[in-house]
Amino acid sequence: MKYKNILWDWNGTILNDTPVAFEATNILLERYGYPAITLEYYRDNIDTPIVNFYSKIFDLNKHDIQMLDEEWGVLYNQLSDKIGLHKGVEELLHFFVDENYRQVVLSAFRTEVITKYARKFSVEEYFEDILGTQNIVMESKTIRGRRYMTEHKFAPEQTLYIGDTVHDCDTALALCVDCVLFSGGQQSPKLLQQCGVPVFDSFSEIKKYIII
Repeated sequence: MKYKNILWDWNGTILNDTPVAFEATNILLERYGYPAITLEYYRDNIDTPIVNFYSKIFDLNKHDIQMLDEEWGVLYNQLSDKIGLHKGVEELLHFFVDENYRQVVLSAFRTEVITKYARKFSVEEYFEDILGTQNIVMESKTIRGRRYMTEHKFAPEQTLYIGDTVHDCDTALALCVDCVLFSGGQQSPKLLQQCGVPVFDSFSEIKKYIII
């Protein structure tokens, strides 16, 4: 097989948290007197860094982005019992371990939160490292990914990025690695199909693609 290294996005890719993220966003909108959004709107507009999305649904001249993010995080935690893993993702993680792939999480979400959920769902052991962030608003995945790949000798041509957003595809492009996208996560298939990389509805399909 072509690849030896897998870079994983976390939210929406491994973790099935889009319904909770969407619900927390609407609660926050209601709290500040803004109209609710639909799940379709959310999946068509969610973006990284999150300030790009918040600028569409909040008046950021009136609200501090860091404050909004912190409040959203509290709501997300309050709804966290509804969060699980996507169907089939653990089987793919296990397959990669059996085939001696090196797996790393590269995410715009907070490292400590990713680690918390990885432990909760007993998948932490699959990853060599979790490259999250301490600053969800601004910090770049590309910078962290490039540094890690250099330090740990990840050859770009042997590395695959698995994500669920246009930003994941952009990150893969910046890292000079291949990318596949999962259509059941944060962003709509309509957006993902514009990226020009393979888009799959299930992790079993991703596994078949990699094997072939």
